[in-house]
Amino acid sequence: MDVRSLISRFITRFVTNSGLAFCLGAAVLSPASLADINAGTNSEDRFWINRTHDNLAKFDNYRAQTEQTQTKQAQAGAGAAVISDVLFKKPDGFYQTVLQPDSLSGIEVSQHAGVITLHDKPNQRAFIVRGLEAYQAGGSLETIKDVYLFNKEHYEQTFTPSIHVADRLAVGIDFVARDESDEIRKIEAFVDYHHSLFMQARFIFNNGVESTIRNNSIEFNKEGLTLPEINLPQNTQVRVLDLSKKALSQKELSKKTANNIVWPEDKNNTWGFSQRKFYQQSNSSAAYYYGDKFFLLAIATPEGSQPVTVPAVPLTIGNTPVLLSQFPLFAHLAFDHKGTSYTLVSNAHPESLLSMVKGMTSAQ
Repeated sequence: MDVRSLISRFITRFVTNSGLAFCLGAAVLSPASLADINAGTNSEDRFWINRTHDNLAKFDNYRAQTEQTQTKQAQAGAGAAVISDVLFKKPDGFYQTVLQPDSLSGIEVSQHAGVITLHDKPNQRAFIVRGLEAYQAGGSLETIKDVYLFNKEHYEQTFTPSIHVADRLAVGIDFVARDESDEIRKIEAFVDYHHSLFMQARFIFNNGVESTIRNNSIEFNKEGLTLPEINLPQNTQVRVLDLSKKALSQKELSKKTANNIVWPEDKNNTWGFSQRKFYQQSNSSAAYYYGDKFFLLAIATPEGSQPVTVPAVPLTIGNTPVLLSQFPLFAHLAFDHKGTSYTLVSNAHPESLLSMVKGMTSAQ
């Protein structure tokens, strides 16, 4: 049974909660890449890593309609199911829009050609990031390995009975956190047997929030699928962060800002952030960490000036409220700490990002 291939990666296809799916193109297996896969793995690991890669290589695009509900909701639309339309296209593009409820309708999120756009249509605001480093297509197998091993280290996995979701066979598996302090305590998931994508999942978080996401429909390899462009109305308040502009050193940035900004740390170098750049644009400071496979963008602004509001899971880390949103290619976290509003955007594992937030909010 190839269901353990789903232990690949936490990335989602919906606006309002965290989910699990992994979408990468096929990698060319050079001797160097094979050596990377062999390092730190046994034969069983390598089998499942390769099966995950093979399953994900079976499709180039998909279109899905997702439905998400959660308990202890603390945002607009509380108690109502959030219906979203999601389009994904390899290697690095997606478009997502909220259809229901009316209070959230029209929220759009996309990533394509190094540009991330979040359009908070109900509040007439948008946040655009330009100049992200290009996706390294040849690294997809190594990326699967990295997140596979992270999940293996942090979660016990148990198979449960299969069901049909959106008329597709989905095999059950539970993920239970090994450490009781982890924010994502448990996921009760059902995974597409043929494509290793999560079709339905119930998430239980450390603060008691529970959230369920389900694909009501999904179509793979749609002929002629194109990603819509986000066209912002003229009255939209737009904030832009351009990563192609000249960067600063961390020391240079600290001289330009009076705020005591705390940047996230990948203490164990889990995600290979070999490059670090810092920016000061308008009233925003930003840190951009990236490597061949993963990136982390941290934006710091004066408290109360988050660039956009998107539906999210309301968590609490220590005494700090944190909003977690998941999209097909990245996670989005927002929180306030000691007079500064922070936004984190990253394609690293969400549990790792939440751990980084713990470090930021506990810093003296």
